[in-house]
Amino acid sequence: MSPAIATLAETVLTAGELTLEPLRPDHAERLFDGLADPALYRFIPQEPPAGAAALRARFERLAARRSPAGDQAWLNWAIRLPDGSHAGLVEATVGSTGAADIAYFVFRGSQGRGVGRRAVGAVVATLAAEPAVTAIGASIDTRNTASIALVEALGFERTGMIRDADHFKGGPSDEYRYQLPPEALTAKR
Repeated sequence: MSPAIATLAETVLTAGELTLEPLRPDHAERLFDGLADPALYRFIPQEPPAGAAALRARFERLAARRSPAGDQAWLNWAIRLPDGSHAGLVEATVGSTGAADIAYFVFRGSQGRGVGRRAVGAVVATLAAEPAVTAIGASIDTRNTASIALVEALGFERTGMIRDADHFKGGPSDEYRYQLPPEALTAKR
């Protein structure tokens, strides 16, 4: 992990009135209720956490900020609202070549209010401004119209589709692949 990426992993970001806090194990209890909502997992091959202890164990692994092999940097932020409550999570995995993939959870009570767009937009802008990041992409289930709209609103372009990318919850999942255009990276530097 480059020193610049390591610094980003520990950086508090802001997006208007939102604060994006580097994810820590103690976020588990604060994020558990929102992340336990089965509706958030409709389009991903993952299930809600079994309990706050399981979520804390996951966050402890993520707090290492890198994969066990050291070939990926894990940048994760909890989205905090002005009232101190939390509205979700934004994740970025940066590989050894500098290519980043983003993912996010926006809790149901904060959906449709621009929280995801502002929070994910702040992470994307931060990554795009970092010379060590060479590309930014996302893979999204073709049925997830809200996530598709979010990344397209942030300037991502659809670059392909993977049929049967995964199989979960009783059926196949096709995924669109999105990339931020290269000029969006260089324009921020």
